[in-house]
Amino acid sequence: MSEPIALKVTRWQCPHCRRARSSKKAATVHIGRCWNNPAVRACRTCANYNVVETGDWCFPGRPCNCNEGYIECRAGVGAVAAGSMVTGCEMWEAAA
Repeated sequence: MSEPIALKVTRWQCPHCRRARSSKKAATVHIGRCWNNPAVRACRTCANYNVVETGDWCFPGRPCNCNEGYIECRAGVGAVAAGSMVTGCEMWEAAA
C-alpha cells in the first residue's frame, strides 16, 4: 500500500487580521486595504467607531429591527453598515 506524501505550503497572512493568501502579492494588496490596518484609516481602528449592542429597547430614529444593534460614527461621518467601512477618513483618530 502507498503512503501519503507530506507537502509544505507557504501562506501569507495579514498582520492585522487572520486573512491568508497563497501569493505574497495578493497578501500585500489585502494589507493595503485591510479595515484593521491603522494606516488605512478605516472605521474599525478609529476612536469614533462605536458598536451599539443589542437590547430589549428601541433606539430613537431607528427602524423596528433596531434592537439588533447597530454601528455608528461618533464624529458624525455617518452610520456604517456592517459590511462596509469608510477608509481614508479625514475625521479618523487612533483608537486607544
